[in-house]
Amino acid sequence: MLENVLEKFIDNLFLFITGKKKPNGCLLVKKHSDNLNTHGDISFPNTPKPWYGFLKCNSNEKNTLLENLNTSSLNLTNESRGWELQISKVTEDKERVYLFLDRSSAVRIGLLSALRNNNFISTRINVTVSTVSIDPACENTDCLTSLRVEYVKKTLANLCSVFEHLSSIVVSSKSSSNYSNSKRMLCGPVLNASTLVKETTVTAKDLIKNRQEEMMSIAQHKYGVRISEDSKWKEFIDHLGESAVVFELLQTRPSSAVKINMNCSLMGSSKGASFILYNCARLETIIRTYNERVSEGTYPSLPDFNETDFTLLTHEDEWYLIFNFILGLPSLLSSCVDLEGSKCEFKPHQICSFLCSMVRVFSQYYRKIRILTEPRKHLLPVMFARIHMLIILNDTLKTCLRILNIKSVSQM
Repeated sequence: MLENVLEKFIDNLFLFITGKKKPNGCLLVKKHSDNLNTHGDISFPNTPKPWYGFLKCNSNEKNTLLENLNTSSLNLTNESRGWELQISKVTEDKERVYLFLDRSSAVRIGLLSALRNNNFISTRINVTVSTVSIDPACENTDCLTSLRVEYVKKTLANLCSVFEHLSSIVVSSKSSSNYSNSKRMLCGPVLNASTLVKETTVTAKDLIKNRQEEMMSIAQHKYGVRISEDSKWKEFIDHLGESAVVFELLQTRPSSAVKINMNCSLMGSSKGASFILYNCARLETIIRTYNERVSEGTYPSLPDFNETDFTLLTHEDEWYLIFNFILGLPSLLSSCVDLEGSKCEFKPHQICSFLCSMVRVFSQYYRKIRILTEPRKHLLPVMFARIHMLIILNDTLKTCLRILNIKSVSQM
């Protein structure tokens, strides 16, 4: 199963504060996603009131939480020495306690955990899940809503494979459909953005062709890609167009309607997908260029993971990428599907948002940092650490794309 070292840290913290196991869905401990350098990585309320029902002490509302527990930030820091992720600094005010993780050890732990997680997902996603099916009333049609149902079904099946969910689920766009022995995932319609009624005149083939043209235009004018007439180029553009459609139909909550516009110049519907795939290609190019320079003798071979000094990854964007995306993947995926009891909640749009945020930070990092440096001895160790990090980031990105049934690209 997936390793979630961040969730383990939060569980350990909750146990330290309350003496109890953290219940599912408890959000008292908050993982931050920005301002990490000033507000820390994790925080929790420093007043007793939010903790009522969990605390075993007689709480005095005039005191902070830590005072009520007869403990201190130093005790918390020392306690974390026995945890996988450790605390390097604690700050507090009257409202919250802010925890800063020990980055030097967390980077290595996070990257190693991600290696195992990406390998696990790659293995599990090859397992066919026959328990997820499409309502027969939604099959074998060329309408856009049926296409959306198909994409939702495939992504849900991938997530069920990862988490080994065996519930029988039927994906349908028909609210009248009833399956007594299965859970139902209701998929909203695809609407015409101008009329706001269900799109029935544009077929799936029409939309894919339209987005292929849009992606080709974006590739030419925004990213400077040279157009070619050969079959491989056509196959590449066909792939980009379908990827854009998958992303467009999945980036909205499944139960909500999706609005589509066939006028590329008005909507720019493919920009999100093109930016993700462009940065996927950028990562592949960095890694490929490094390997080519190794073959040429310009660079030495990449050292083994265990021989690499990851304490050299000190740039703030490097921590953002590792903490939010490489370490954050297990929490993201587990939040995307909830089949406990009678529930049937599915949120592929969160994966789309995750990917958009990831490539935005990576693109920002790429503009600031020269990754492939001169082969000088004093520059090599940090370059090795960065290449290892980018290989894992690239695998994380491709893992998310694969769950969405979008093929990654190696160049643009």
